Amino acid sequence: MALLNVLEDIKIWIAVAIVLALIFGFGSPDASTIMMLALIAQMAVALDGIKFSRSDFGTYRTPIVLNLVCCFGICTGFTLLTGLFFIDNQALWTGWVMLSAVPCAISVVPSALFLKADPKLSVLSLIVIYIVAIGLTPFITHTLIGNSVNPLEVLRYILMFILIPFVLTIPIKRLHLKQAPKTLFINLMMFVLVFVGLGSRQEFVFSEPMVIIGLVVACIFRIFLVSTVMVYTLRKLRKNRDNSLNYVTFSYWKNSGMSASLTMGLFAATMPEAVLPCVVSLIVEVVWFAILTKYIDRMWPPAVDYDKVLTEEAEAS
Repeated sequence: MALLNVLEDIKIWIAVAIVLALIFGFGSPDASTIMMLALIAQMAVALDGIKFSRSDFGTYRTPIVLNLVCCFGICTGFTLLTGLFFIDNQALWTGWVMLSAVPCAISVVPSALFLKADPKLSVLSLIVIYIVAIGLTPFITHTLIGNSVNPLEVLRYILMFILIPFVLTIPIKRLHLKQAPKTLFINLMMFVLVFVGLGSRQEFVFSEPMVIIGLVVACIFRIFLVSTVMVYTLRKLRKNRDNSLNYVTFSYWKNSGMSASLTMGLFAATMPEAVLPCVVSLIVEVVWFAILTKYIDRMWPPAVDYDKVLTEEAEAS
């Protein structure tokens, strides 16, 4: 049981991934592909046990719209505001714009499970946000840097990150997974994301330490400060916790892996360092997620334990 408790602790997985990435690096040209596969697998397992009906979009209509505003309003806005500190460096500014333009991370779904928020709202919001991103992501990049992302490329990510995981839930459902193996697998995929994302850019960390430190500080401002203010504000206003913690994660967690992949595809030859804001953001986001999962129950105690609810529903079916 002691070993299981350690393995279920996301903070340990992230810490080990960061240390190993800095020590060994990850010199593979397939880094972005591996990160995408890890995200797809993580999403598929996180979806297992979540049931949907035709009326859900109507029931969750207002929270879905608020999550859309949090993603492309609050998160995109603060990302661009933070990026202004680097506007004199064309490569880094380009990276910040690419980060701001992508939709939220699909990790918001397992995040809802860890934070004991409503995972169904996360999934429904994710679908709507990624559909909106088909038009909005190319518009933002074209407007701010004059180099538009192909809408078909965004559509490809929708198929990979949403459609494929939904299909994969069919065989996964037959495994009747308990909560413990689900948690371990999600943690393992988070480990892969951090190790590959940071390890593939290890040389930049040691060759440009001041740039990396500046990016880390900027990401802390964008992620830690915004999230903390939102948690305490929403709690003080006595808003629904299940929905509000979704708003918090949608307000800080960009799909940094997607932005890194798009940035490397567009600017690998001309501005390879443009990917740095995306990679640093990925690390700071998951570190903050680990911290938030540890302290959120003290900051805002849950009314419903969705882990327990989903487990009971799975056992009943």
